[in-house]
Amino acid sequence: MHVEYDGTAFSGWQAQGGSPVRTVQGTLEQVLSLVLQERIALGVAGRTDAGVHAKGQVASFVTRSALPLHRIARALAGLLPPDVAARELAVMPEGFHARFSAIERRYVYRLLDAPRPLLARQAWWPWMRLDAGALTEAYRPLLGEHDFAAFAARDPAKRPPKHGRCRVRRLAFVRWEHGVQLEAHANRFLYHMVRNLVGSATWVTRGLIDPADLPRILAEGKRSAAGPTAPAHGLTFEEVVYKEAYAPIGEHVDGWGRSLS
Repeated sequence: MHVEYDGTAFSGWQAQGGSPVRTVQGTLEQVLSLVLQERIALGVAGRTDAGVHAKGQVASFVTRSALPLHRIARALAGLLPPDVAARELAVMPEGFHARFSAIERRYVYRLLDAPRPLLARQAWWPWMRLDAGALTEAYRPLLGEHDFAAFAARDPAKRPPKHGRCRVRRLAFVRWEHGVQLEAHANRFLYHMVRNLVGSATWVTRGLIDPADLPRILAEGKRSAAGPTAPAHGLTFEEVVYKEAYAPIGEHVDGWGRSLS
């Protein structure tokens, strides 16, 4: 299931037990369980934080229901709230899992060149203009496989990860029509990693971090040496990449139940 949501009114992706807080997972599981008449538990490609959006989040589940996929899609379209939607649903091969079958996650963080009230929920105005070319060059030494502990925070809801190594294939600051966006592609991301990379870019822009020091900051692994954490609302989970072996094998529909096969 490809999922899109505006994270503004959600306390992140992950359901929090019996807590009444509103989460994307809890909302989807509640509606799916109603439609399929059984308890549904979702696996997910990436557990986004409170306020973070998604365009290409992927969730997977197993069901005993014989309800056709196009009818499930239509039911979700009618029952889900307006800030979350299933954009596509597909029957996948045995063994597929939204998280463990993924080989790359792709995020975009959008920054504004000037205040834009109509974009204020999806992009951040940092009170400065960033030089996309200079920042891309400054971040080039961070490409490849490294321990990104210097750009990660401790997730209070989880045990510390076994390691902080991430294989980063792309860190590029590029222009978009209203400013600059960071495009980050990696096999995995640490807690707040993209937001901390963006916050560090603002310090580079202000002259508080010398670009030549970024490799040293990365190698030393001290969070205090990097920049601040950028706000959540500028971040969007754009896409998940899977091995070609994990292509749909059965019904494949869009969010209104129309066939995509």
